[in-house]
Amino acid sequence: MEEFILSNKERMLIFKVLCENKNINFNKIMRLTQIPSNKLSYQLNLMKDKNFVVNNESLYSLTLEAERLIPYFSQIFKKEVGVLPVILGIVRNGKKILLLQRKKMPYKRYWGLFGGKQISGETIPETIEREVLEESNLKAKFTKYNAVVYERLKEQGRFKHSFLFVVTSLKANTLTIKEQNEGKVSWFSYSDVLNNKISGLIPSDIEFLRKYADKKIDIDEVIMEEKEDNLTLQ
Repeated sequence: MEEFILSNKERMLIFKVLCENKNINFNKIMRLTQIPSNKLSYQLNLMKDKNFVVNNESLYSLTLEAERLIPYFSQIFKKEVGVLPVILGIVRNGKKILLLQRKKMPYKRYWGLFGGKQISGETIPETIEREVLEESNLKAKFTKYNAVVYERLKEQGRFKHSFLFVVTSLKANTLTIKEQNEGKVSWFSYSDVLNNKISGLIPSDIEFLRKYADKKIDIDEVIMEEKEDNLTLQ
């Protein structure tokens, strides 16, 4: 069986070909990948078993679940490091603001706003409400969009991280919180945070509060549907 096992490079090559070709036959996949037929057949069957590939009338295509990964794998194919979209949340209860002390890099051990990556299909309000709940056990309600900000982090003169932040506001009706897996959580005086009286705050998060907390912007949402290679706007 070991002679059928592909390297990571070979598996990525198959996925790349399937990303670029819909309804492609076995011989063309073999020609484009230069992978022997026995190994290719074994891998395609594995991908079928894992619901990554469908075979319809001897033509192979990615499943819908696999197609959702294409935007992420395209960065790997091009060997590029992309900008990471992150939803940030300003969580307020009266004159208090809830902050998280990060356990992980980047910004490890710093206090800052809540935030996280969006799950495919989620709305932005759903994302930030979920993140706050997961990180503090607090049910906060989205109230508005504040800003969209591009942030880059440098070290030794070189950029190592790039984030596209969607800054939002949320309202909490209780002060009851509980630390979860992402780090310590605590309420602070909003005035103290704005005036940088709290040790270990992420500098850019203070700037976001000063510049954008009182602002409101609109962010439009568009949904399209694909049916048999035809796109329609819903």
